[in-house]
Amino acid sequence: MAATIKDVAREAGVAVCTVSFAVNGSAHVAEATKKRIFDAIEKLNYRPNQSARGLVTKKTNNIGLVVEDTVDGLENTILLDVVKGLGEATGDNNYDLLLSFQKPSTNKLADHLLDVYRKQSADGLILMGAAINQPYGELIKNRFPFVLLGRPTMPGVCHSVNADNEQGAYEAVKYLIGKGHRRIALITPCSLEVDASLDRYNGYRQAMEELGDGFDERLVEIGSFEEDSGYTETEKLLNRVDRPTAIIAGRDVIASRVVEKAQELGYKVPEDLAVIGFDNTAVSQLARPSITSIELPMRQMGLEAAKLLMQLIDGEIRFDDIQTIVLPCTVIEREST
Repeated sequence: MAATIKDVAREAGVAVCTVSFAVNGSAHVAEATKKRIFDAIEKLNYRPNQSARGLVTKKTNNIGLVVEDTVDGLENTILLDVVKGLGEATGDNNYDLLLSFQKPSTNKLADHLLDVYRKQSADGLILMGAAINQPYGELIKNRFPFVLLGRPTMPGVCHSVNADNEQGAYEAVKYLIGKGHRRIALITPCSLEVDASLDRYNGYRQAMEELGDGFDERLVEIGSFEEDSGYTETEKLLNRVDRPTAIIAGRDVIASRVVEKAQELGYKVPEDLAVIGFDNTAVSQLARPSITSIELPMRQMGLEAAKLLMQLIDGEIRFDDIQTIVLPCTVIEREST
């Protein structure tokens, strides 16, 4: 039978309330007494009842991860990496992770986030997804702890952890130039209205201007989340008289379609056309040839986001002392280049 708080009190030779004070940190307990209590807890393998503790401390010991539900299939390995990082941090600090998928409707997202605040079903939130960048005004208004996984639309309005998409695209161009390519095209992951897509476009443009033969707008195609995104754009680029010898695709799924369309048109990858994807998902590893990809440090992002959120919850960081963490991307070389 599991040990109770009374068993701990008996083993340590103290009152039950003293054990409660030591565990919750709600009152001063002498260091020698505290040591006896925690020695007893370890010996008896005692685990405090989190629900009961919550009634006293006003904490749920829950952290919510709210994800915009837009991407299916193998690309969800991105989410798995984030969850691994979150779990590593939350598990070590006795927090449970609650996962919620929300459709990209700004009004519904806003209602859901406000509902979490009103019901206090979590001590804080981590928000992940492009549309989720919009409806967090009520959380700021009510000073509810949350961290955005991604770049805020307006800098300085909320705490955030992001991958340096601009640097990642710059590194992709630099890598290809190092391989001897000069005509390098870009297919963006989606509309440039989405921050990650714009950042990758800007990084590509800067690298072409600084390292290449200059930026050529005709070598840029705008991708999308449609199932056929990548096919039409590749055909347009490869039908040019001065066609590119390399294409950077804004997502691995698009990169796989670039390879497929190029092969359909009679081009060999990488002999005739080098291809780089973005995100380093399972898609890039399973494709034939396997696809060189820009890896986003999603596990580290999850870890840093959880650590930052717990500091907010515990008052170690003030709500208005905005923290912005940006982590670098890495080129993962495979057969397509």
